[in-house]
Amino acid sequence: MKSWFIIPLLLSFIPVAFAQEGSDANIPAVDEPVDPQGIIQLKSSDLLDKMDFKPIDVPANLTGEVAAEELKEQVPPLVEYVIDSSGSMGQILTGKKTKIYVLKKILNKYLMAQWTEKAASGLRVFGGRRKKDCKDNFLAIPPKSGNLGAIEGVVKGFEPVGMTPLAFALRDATKDLKDYNGPKRIVLFTDGEETCGQDPCKTVEQLKASTVDIKFFVVAFGLRDQLDTLKKLACIGDMNQADNEEQLDELFQDLDKKLNPNKNLFVESPEPKATVFLFKASSPDIIYRKFPANLGIEVPPGDYVAIVNLKPKYKFQKFTIPAKKKITLRVKGDGYFQANFMQKLMKIELLDKNKKAVRKFTSDVRVALPQGRWSLRFYREPFFEKVIDNYLIIPNAEYVYNIEEAGAAIVDDPKVRGVYVYDGKVALLGNHLTNFPVVLGKGVYEIRVDKSCVFKDVIMGSNKDLVRLSCDKVKK
Repeated sequence: MKSWFIIPLLLSFIPVAFAQEGSDANIPAVDEPVDPQGIIQLKSSDLLDKMDFKPIDVPANLTGEVAAEELKEQVPPLVEYVIDSSGSMGQILTGKKTKIYVLKKILNKYLMAQWTEKAASGLRVFGGRRKKDCKDNFLAIPPKSGNLGAIEGVVKGFEPVGMTPLAFALRDATKDLKDYNGPKRIVLFTDGEETCGQDPCKTVEQLKASTVDIKFFVVAFGLRDQLDTLKKLACIGDMNQADNEEQLDELFQDLDKKLNPNKNLFVESPEPKATVFLFKASSPDIIYRKFPANLGIEVPPGDYVAIVNLKPKYKFQKFTIPAKKKITLRVKGDGYFQANFMQKLMKIELLDKNKKAVRKFTSDVRVALPQGRWSLRFYREPFFEKVIDNYLIIPNAEYVYNIEEAGAAIVDDPKVRGVYVYDGKVALLGNHLTNFPVVLGKGVYEIRVDKSCVFKDVIMGSNKDLVRLSCDKVKK
């Protein structure tokens, strides 16, 4: 799947200074939504994080890993993104967000990562200015233009209003790239078929026949179950489909690998979408670039410092990116976890993605756990088990989990005897023993030792201490 197609649209919402040195203070602020329902314009929270800290105050993490490997440099393609801003892009995709809103949100973060000082991308937009006008197809940003300020101004004016002149837009996009001697790539983002009476398939055939080293990509967005429309788009080029925000994000990452072959800095983080702040080592207090960890960037060889905006922040002190090398920064280290229950009664396992236990410990003890996303299994046989999936552990972070889903009781008795545990509907759950604590999930239970020793309406789950029951105190 592919990912550059959408760049132009979001450009206006992307901080302007990411391709050059400068502090966050120099990055123009993004306006809050102007549409009353907030379904078209981005919010500030949709953008990459601002630097709200002093880099010098962030301590270096000595456990971080810097790995290098060979980078086979390739001739970079000149890419033009052809963006559909027609009326149908204003349709609600999910919740109260439109297709164009979701596109802008993903594109904002993607463009931050793919842009370089040698910016080699163009943006052509159709259907974004006038209704019922098949000539509404214009070059918003010329290829090789590095003027991000202009991009921001252009994109702010985009609204889903017009027609879908696919053939005209693809033809003109090819003309925009004609003077480039290297590979040319056109990425079309659309949610519909041609509406201006042309045949985009024949147009593309003619363009391929007359243009050297050109390739077309199509991203069909929000067209689930619309097979006829998908068939009409498939002939244009390498076909990709996304029907929600998550799929579109994955699509961007997949396309990025093909359209940006020379990226040389990557970050492996337990939170893949975390913002990474990059600084030149010679100016460790001035932002040089910022990007999502899961995308990586291309930067000139040199010495750098990087801070991954986790909680707490994770700093890679001075590292070097040599020429023709790819560097991967790996966030490593332990976070600290404690599950509070009572008297170490709860057993806990740290499970990997295959649900295999990689660490075992008990409640009420602070333990070191490796960074990453894990599952946590809380259990006490024979009656209680709960699994929490996708639990994020960040190096040096402190995690406290209060187990409120269970309680514990004990039947005090002069000798060890059998105990029968029933649920609120008086259905037998199983057996236990007197003088040994029993852990039960949140609820109401009946506990019986014999006919003369029955405990009704035993409440579990709101207890902070062990509930003690005694046959000697049972009313006869």
